[in-house]
Formats: sequence, structure tokens, C-alpha cells
Amino acid sequence: MHRKIELQSPADFTYLYANTVALSRQKLDLHLPPSANPENDGPDPMRERVRELVDEFILRSFGSASTSISINGLDSTSPQFPFPAAFTAPAETVEYEPYDSRLASRVTSLYAQLESLNTTVAQLRRDAPRRAAEAYSEQLKKALEEDDEEDMELDLEFDSEREDVELSEDHDQHDDAVPKPTTNTNTTVATKGKGNEKTSQDIEMSDADAQQSEQPQPTTGRGRRSRQNRRPLRSDWKLQVPLGTDQEVERWRNGDMAEAYEDALRTLLRLQGEMAVGSETDTAAEGATDGNALASTVGKAERAAQAVDVVEKR
Repeated sequence: MHRKIELQSPADFTYLYANTVALSRQKLDLHLPPSANPENDGPDPMRERVRELVDEFILRSFGSASTSISINGLDSTSPQFPFPAAFTAPAETVEYEPYDSRLASRVTSLYAQLESLNTTVAQLRRDAPRRAAEAYSEQLKKALEEDDEEDMELDLEFDSEREDVELSEDHDQHDDAVPKPTTNTNTTVATKGKGNEKTSQDIEMSDADAQQSEQPQPTTGRGRRSRQNRRPLRSDWKLQVPLGTDQEVERWRNGDMAEAYEDALRTLLRLQGEMAVGSETDTAAEGATDGNALASTVGKAERAAQAVDVVEKR
């Protein structure tokens, strides 16, 4: 058993078949040349019969040889084998048209348009990112400027509200600082001169402590700046702290709770052997008993118990 003839592609097998047919046509033209009489338009019957017999012989010969040929690993039993379908199919013909100048100019214009589009795309690849970044930065600047304008408007509103509050506070302080006239007074002023005793009429006397408490305290520059920097408080911003029962609230308003804390603090200072600020007169009488005796542990414990009792009673 012999090895099959191996071909790389079906075109090789078709090439062999086409060459065999072309050689048969040359031999046919040599031995049976076509008629030179132009009046005889019909084909030569003998020539046509010989051509049919030669083509049939060539086809049968290649069909018999196809069993011994392998095309790229495919044998004659494979459905993809080109023989004899490739030989019986009509041959492709190449037709050439005459040169058309209009089509050539159209093709040239289309190629020029393609080149211009490629140039535009390349330019956009270079410039589009930069333009996008500039547009984004401009939008960001506009947004920041709008935010700054809104902040300035809010600051102006707060400044106007603060000025209104300060004016109202100054007006209230001025009204409180003006002394109110009193109708019922029993104070008389008597002056003694050289044997002459003069009694003046009743004059209006206001409480000095009340005037001192109602008189507005001078504010330093730092306090004024800090007050100006503070924004006016609104009613919905005030912190409401529960003070317990109604009795405790009343004690806070009257100042009883402040006095209780003050007494407790003063007692603790005495227990530590120190003197509370502003209590020199109160501790002068107890200096002998609260002196060094409070330095001992027993004295501190007794004072602590007394302080606890005082706080609980209050």
C-alpha cells in the first residue's frame, strides 16, 4: 500500500485540473482546428464531440486519483473534499470596466475627508482634556464665589441683627441707669452754721446700692471685641435646662441656692485651713478656734460633718 499524495490546499488540486484541461484544448486546436470560414457560424460537430470525450476522460481520471490524494489532512471520503464539486462549478471570470474619472475623483475626495477626520480626532485627543479641565476649574470657581457671596450675605444679616440687639441692650441699660423719682421721703438735711440752724426741705434720695447695681459696668476693648464677634442669640438657640421642682426653681431665682453653695464653699475652705475671699470679718471671730486646730484630722472630720449638716439643712 502506497502513501497518499499530500497537497496543502484545494487550490493545488484545482490548479492541476485546470492545467490538464488547458493542455487538452491546445491538442484539440492542433488536430481539429476551428473553421476559418466566417460564414459558418455553428460549431463543428466533430470537434464538439471530441472535446466532450476528452473532458469526460480527464474528469474520470481525476476522480479515480482523488482516492489517493490527501488535501491538508482531508481525504476523498470527507464532505469538505473539493473534488468533484470544485470542477463542476462554473469558473469565476474577472471583468474589467473602463476607467471612470468621476469615480476616481470621488474616491480621492473620500480619502481626503478621511484624512481630515483623522487629523480632527488627533487634535481633539490633544486639546479635549485641557478644555475639559479648564471648564471644570471655571465651574468650581463660580461655585466657590457663589458660596462666598452667600456667606457674606449671612454675615451682613448677622451683623445687622447683632447691632439691633446691642442697640436694644444699650437702650435698656440707659433706661435702667436713669434714677426713678420717689414721692415719699422722710430724709431731712440739717446744717449748722454759726449759731444758725437750717433745715432744708425733703430731697429725693435713691438707694446707692441699687444705683451701683443698675449702673452699667465699663467694658474693656477685649470684652467689646468678644461681644461684637459673638453672633446674636436667637430664641430657638437658647438652652433650656430643667432645674427640678417648682420650689427649686424659685430658690434659684431668689438666690437661696447660691447662698447655700457659698456657705458650703466657705466651710470647706475653713476645713482646709484657708480663708475665703471676702470673709475676713466673718472669720475674724472664729480665728482663734479655726486656726491651727483645723490642721488635725479630728478637727477636719468634725468640720466636714458640720458642713454636710449645713448643706442638708439648706
